[in-house]
Amino acid sequence: MCTLILLWQAVDHYDLVVGMNRDEFTARPSEPPSFVDGTPAIVAPRDRQAGGTWIGASGNGLVLALSNRRGRNSTTARSRGQLLLDALRLPTVAAVDILVQRETQGHEYNLFNLLAANRREVRVFRYDGQVSVSRGHEGLNVLTNDGLNVVGDGRAELVQNLLAKSPTRTVQDAVRTLQATLRTHAPGSGVSLCNHAMGGGTVSSTILALSNADPGENVLLYADGAPCQTPYRDYQEVIRRLPSAD
Repeated sequence: MCTLILLWQAVDHYDLVVGMNRDEFTARPSEPPSFVDGTPAIVAPRDRQAGGTWIGASGNGLVLALSNRRGRNSTTARSRGQLLLDALRLPTVAAVDILVQRETQGHEYNLFNLLAANRREVRVFRYDGQVSVSRGHEGLNVLTNDGLNVVGDGRAELVQNLLAKSPTRTVQDAVRTLQATLRTHAPGSGVSLCNHAMGGGTVSSTILALSNADPGENVLLYADGAPCQTPYRDYQEVIRRLPSAD
């Protein structure tokens, strides 16, 4: 039940600001964000079981994130997180589009939503046996397991309601708002963004903001556990090593 919040072209001097809760089995091991050498450079947390990632940023100015879709659960399918790492090496969102189309025709994958964004555009690739593409818009975008900005999606509506009441114009305000939002629990059986269940739930939370001009001002916060219980740790020394795409 992962939830991703994207503020696109909505925060002063930061066209890409993302917050994401990862929901997974607690026994599945992972590593916090690190700098991955290569061309272009990549910053991403890692899934130690399959070697891939669920969110990352590249020196080409791409931010990519992945949410699983309900359905097929093949144990022989190629890792969706590895697909995300492959896509982070590409120069543009359009190139990610070509890769996703080619990969899903040539390999077996379990179902997914893959968000690819840079300062110029946002696309989400929904794979449910075939690929369909939707585009994001300026302002607030919400990706859940159901897809991008889905009408009637309880988590998307909760995020929209929370952010409508909170400041996000500066990066400092946006980061504080995302932290508070990603910690949200609903009373009783209502919709929550931070989830707790036997054997699983929200296992990490990431907040990422890429400066339009100065990589030294990039922001990366990561909670290695449910954000309601685990403090966000500052990984600016990692994310500031990404070169500016422009």
